[in-house]
Parts: sequence; C-alpha cells; structure tokens
Amino acid sequence: MLVTIEDKQKDDGYMKRQKKIIIRKMSENNAGMPKYTIGVVSQLLGLPPQMLRRYEEAGLLEPARQAGKNRLYSDQDVAMLEEIVELSAQGINAVGIRYIIQIRKHVLVLQQEVQEAREAQSRAEEQWRKLEKFSQNAERPPQAGK
Repeated sequence: MLVTIEDKQKDDGYMKRQKKIIIRKMSENNAGMPKYTIGVVSQLLGLPPQMLRRYEEAGLLEPARQAGKNRLYSDQDVAMLEEIVELSAQGINAVGIRYIIQIRKHVLVLQQEVQEAREAQSRAEEQWRKLEKFSQNAERPPQAGK
C-alpha cells in the first residue's frame, strides 16, 4: 500500500499513534535481545561498571554473556537496573530488592492468568448463550402453514 504525504497530513494524529504502536511492538519484541555492553549501560544509568557487577553478584539480574565473557544487557535488563537503582536509592538492601522484584514478577504472572481466565469465561458465556438460543428454537413446535 502506497501512502502519500497528503494522506499522512490528513490524519497526522492517527499516523503518530500508529507509529507509536508499531515502535512499541517492535521494542517489545526486541526488549529481551542482549545488545548493550557494560560500558554503555554504565553510561546510560550513570553508574560505575563495578556497581553493575555487584548487582549481578547479588543475584538481582543476570545479563547474557557474549562467548561466555562479556556481559550484554537487553532493554529489559536496563529497565530492571533502573528499578534496582531506584529501590537502592530508597535504602532497600539487595535482599529486599530481590524480594520486591520476585513479587512484581509474580504479580505480572497473576495478572496474565486473570486476563486469560476472563477471556475463557467470556468465551464460555458466549457458548452458553448460543446453546440456550439453540435449545429455545428446538423446543418451539413447528408452526402450521410454513
């Protein structure tokens, strides 16, 4: 499909929303892909590399390894590190941070399970309505003259 500049200008707000959605989907798909070295992440977060190593030693995150040596951090790792830094700044120790991270992961799993249960319930209710409608139609006596 060819989109002209005029088409884009007609609904610029719509296009911006679509671009954001596409970019978000792309970034979600690539969020787990390791791509940043410890030096890059150190600069992004303003932390010394040794602090990143300490967080790893404390079991707060586990970046991928390139050929078993160099750490490579994904976008998810960077987001986790931002969370760790924030919790640490609030005075929470490594054990507490690990516990909070585990709880948050568990909450996400539970939210997903609730969503799946709601979807299953909705499908079951729809099937029930169809069965009721079918049974009502089957119970009606045939009308004369038709």
